[in-house]
Amino acid sequence: MYYMLDCRAPAGHYPAMVTYRPDRPGRSWILGRRFDPPMPEPVRATVKMRRKSVLTELVKVPLPLMSARLHRALQEAGVSNLDVYRAEIKDEDSGQIHADHLAFNIIGVIAAADLAKSIYVAPDGPMVSVDFDSLALDAARARGALMFRLAESVSGIVVHESVRKAVEAAGIDSLSFTVPADWAG
Repeated sequence: MYYMLDCRAPAGHYPAMVTYRPDRPGRSWILGRRFDPPMPEPVRATVKMRRKSVLTELVKVPLPLMSARLHRALQEAGVSNLDVYRAEIKDEDSGQIHADHLAFNIIGVIAAADLAKSIYVAPDGPMVSVDFDSLALDAARARGALMFRLAESVSGIVVHESVRKAVEAAGIDSLSFTVPADWAG
């Protein structure tokens, strides 16, 4: 079984607004390719902390970030296709540097959508940004991968059930694991 991965802020809080300016034009964190030349470290971003906002365990855009503890849980679950980079996230108002998150690049995209069974709007361009209202995922096409970007909609992060169980066993409870049929993205 596979799930679509997202993150939510703890009850009563809101995700902080992260901003990021790429070090090079055209460098993409969502295409599943290693960076050439390598990403300089630390990767720098800024965050705007509003009242009741928090830097969540996982940030998908504009810069993929995850907490160090989430990274450890993913490694312990056997996920081995992540390139991670030290990150410094500066609070615009206080000047505080948050250094407990890592920028991450998921290496590999997999075309695992069963388009005949999915509900979606096809993009005008390449099939990398399909707008799904309901995703049918073909688990056989995933070939046992533990974590990957969905080739038909590269903003979608897919994780195997074993990863979900490992993350939850690590006490991380702010991630959401959505059944593909219920995923819109």
